[in-house]
Amino acid sequence: MRLTALLAIVLATAACSGGSSGATSAGSEPSAPTATVLPASGTVKLSDGTTYTVAAPGATLRLDNLALRIMGLRWEKHVPVTVTPPGTRIFAVFTVAITNNSNQAATVEPTQVWLRTTLNHTYLAAAGANTPRPLIGRQLRAGERAIGTLAFPLPGRQPGGLLVYRFGDTPAGARHVGIARYR
Repeated sequence: MRLTALLAIVLATAACSGGSSGATSAGSEPSAPTATVLPASGTVKLSDGTTYTVAAPGATLRLDNLALRIMGLRWEKHVPVTVTPPGTRIFAVFTVAITNNSNQAATVEPTQVWLRTTLNHTYLAAAGANTPRPLIGRQLRAGERAIGTLAFPLPGRQPGGLLVYRFGDTPAGARHVGIARYR
């Protein structure tokens, strides 16, 4: 009898001790709502634990240390690049404005911005693309805004958005990314 009473007290105490209730502690930022699909715009957390901030076409994508706005998109049959990937039929050439909102210099890395289709296929921008004001490799001072181009070799026209990583993040370790949708 005593053992049963003791077990009941231990279980009741464990149930009331807090544990993982999903609530945020005082002073912490509220978490993004969990979702199974990306919204047209807004911030959500997907089941993989990654938080996505999505900007609608024409809107500026804002992450904590950068902002990116798609200024234009043109589809070109050919762009001079160092290596043309097999299967390339067209290039999506984006003109974007990117702002370094951090307090230190940052470089636009080759894996910073990807084209992500609505089917969740991703494509890297062509480093070394011969386009006006290429952004890959461009260093931005703290607070600097630059307008330049990113060229993506693709098998065909692809709807979707630009998948953007924060300055200093790598695709494998990023916990918060952005998507700037285009028309």
